[in-house]
Amino acid sequence: MKRFFTVSLTLFALAVLWAPLAEAQITDITIREINAIPADSIDALNAAAEALNDPRIENAIFNDLVGDTVRVGAIVMSDPTLSGLSSPDGSGLPSRVHFFVRDTAAVSLGVEGMGIQVVDGSWQENGVLGLLIGDVVELVGTVSPFDEVMQIAPVSITVIGTVGSFDFPASAMDPVVITTADVHRVVTGGIQANWSNLADLRGQYVRFENALVQRRDISSDRPNWTFSTDGGATQLYIRDISLAYRNDRDGAYDDSQFRVFFDDFTPPPPGSGINLQGFLAFDDFDPFGIGAPDDGLIAIGPMEREDLEVTVTPPIVTNVTRPTTVVGAETVSVSADVTADPARALASVNLNYYTSAAPDTVTVAGVVAPNDTTYSADIPAQSDGDFVTYWFEATDDQNASTVSEDQVYRVLTGGIDSISDIQLTVDGGEGPSPFEGLTTAMNITGSINSRPDSSGYYIVQDDVTGAPWTGIVIEATDAVVALGLGPGDLVNITAGTIVEIRGDNRFDRSGDVTGIAEPTVTIVTPGVAGQNYKTVTTDVLQDESVAEGHESMLLRFENVTLTTNQADDPSDFGEWAISSDGTADNQIRVDDSSPLVSSSYNDDLVPGTVYSFHQGIWSNTFGNFKLIPEDLSDIGDVSNVAIESEEIPDGFALEQNYPNPFNPATTIRFDVAQTSHISVEVFDVVGRRVAQLVDGELAAGTHSVTFDARNLASGMYVYRLTAGSEVINKTMMLLK
Repeated sequence: MKRFFTVSLTLFALAVLWAPLAEAQITDITIREINAIPADSIDALNAAAEALNDPRIENAIFNDLVGDTVRVGAIVMSDPTLSGLSSPDGSGLPSRVHFFVRDTAAVSLGVEGMGIQVVDGSWQENGVLGLLIGDVVELVGTVSPFDEVMQIAPVSITVIGTVGSFDFPASAMDPVVITTADVHRVVTGGIQANWSNLADLRGQYVRFENALVQRRDISSDRPNWTFSTDGGATQLYIRDISLAYRNDRDGAYDDSQFRVFFDDFTPPPPGSGINLQGFLAFDDFDPFGIGAPDDGLIAIGPMEREDLEVTVTPPIVTNVTRPTTVVGAETVSVSADVTADPARALASVNLNYYTSAAPDTVTVAGVVAPNDTTYSADIPAQSDGDFVTYWFEATDDQNASTVSEDQVYRVLTGGIDSISDIQLTVDGGEGPSPFEGLTTAMNITGSINSRPDSSGYYIVQDDVTGAPWTGIVIEATDAVVALGLGPGDLVNITAGTIVEIRGDNRFDRSGDVTGIAEPTVTIVTPGVAGQNYKTVTTDVLQDESVAEGHESMLLRFENVTLTTNQADDPSDFGEWAISSDGTADNQIRVDDSSPLVSSSYNDDLVPGTVYSFHQGIWSNTFGNFKLIPEDLSDIGDVSNVAIESEEIPDGFALEQNYPNPFNPATTIRFDVAQTSHISVEVFDVVGRRVAQLVDGELAAGTHSVTFDARNLASGMYVYRLTAGSEVINKTMMLLK
């Protein structure tokens, strides 16, 4: 795929540099001739069937126009401002813009083979964002292949009118109604392009009617899904080449020039009836494994949201109930509301469940319907401590099914009497409490392990050894604040509502941290001990199950390196990152959520700096685990000072940095004549301190420290050694 695009760009560059020569070599042609495939190649492709591979396909489906500069008259068929294929640069602009055209000759010669994609690497110079659907243009460009389709890289685009001004019939803009069997054919082991139709269909504006969605994967922001018009025998992938369907482009594209959609697109579930139109384009992947080979597939790219029409839906399953109390050794009755599409009849509703002790799925068939839409069934009593996961599945008379989201509860015959009862998740990994949303009695005794006066956080831990799943945050209600709780206070929590909250301690019922809202709290014993920090390294928290298990616990990281002072882009959220081994792979985020840590604290931090420790509350906000220092005492001294020689120098001295000039880092060496409190600072030319490299007691000897200035501007800087009354200044030059 990349080699063809590279050829296309190279030929485009030659066309610009050798314009007079290229003009003499321009061939007037129809798009049908570009899409044409030699008959003997089609025969060979059909005969090879599943034995095909990518090179054999490429060698067969392209003709000798590849690389030629051609001129065609064309109708603009899609909106260039919906172009979503190319990744944008830092200013939100893509390297190329794509859109589809149809040859004007289609009006008299028919539409077969008359569609093609235009991929413009000079879109700003060519002004393609000003093109409108229905414009008629003279297009001069270079022919190149892209997977199984053809494309043109423009040299020039000239608007010469509109469909209306040329008095073309309305049908000139109509899609061609086809079936999935027109595009793909069945071979042993799967499907592949219907080679006999490929020349007529690639790049074509087409429409599928009365199709059914077959597969769907919505686990990422680029959903994969297929549909079929023949019951699944042949299928097509949908490719998100349009910004209307691409969910990872909002915030990245310049929305003043492109039509960026800020509401995510979710494909309809399997079994949905749809009408769909768009452009038949490339498909360079096969996540569901339906191709034989996967290189031989074609996909459709709908461009407008209106190109997808959902005509029939599978059954709708809503309002799946959960237990309203902590479940003991008892049968649990659950229900759901189920309705079928008016065009279909409901065939069955089943309840499925499994438990942590018995992971095989059990299906409760023949779920009863006390009324027209509510279906209920019983889950038998389970053992103490078991997690029970259950869901409803409804199927209609067209075999279209809907599966509800999983629901989970936990059996606790003695009720909730520990924090781990609340925190432990069904699979021991990241996720909500099995009691989320439940208001209940409880009997938890634990210690306040935070400093509410500093951070405003009320963290309770009920295991001082630091065992996982033993920390939780409670809401700072007026009643809780009135208790005047501090570190070491032993408290008893007897009631509350278990919620998922923002990890910055906002009890707004949204987020990724389990907490207790409206807790009923009493003091058992006033605090006599300090806080308990569990010392860990950042690498172990890269495992999400370990990270989740330590949520709302106090952690300490010793001898950590600052890997970045801006952990977000845009960098306005006051976060930085540290790593125990100095690598970005093992870094964790640090957040300024505490009111005693300034939101601009991270701005002056220098990557590469080593700190004796960082400690704080382990939390989660906006999908990221992070450490929250409660105040600046939770951030240790800078300690990245190397001892180059223990030989005692004659006096204090500061050497010239090396290298100098430098970019972005340099080494500063200095002599310490006797054990002293040493400060090494860096200032800009107007006297503002931009870095504190050393601030602590050092033994006598020769030392060195690294200054990383990657976040500073080029220019002269002053670095200063202070040892008691000794002050030595030198200058250095940063050149970027």
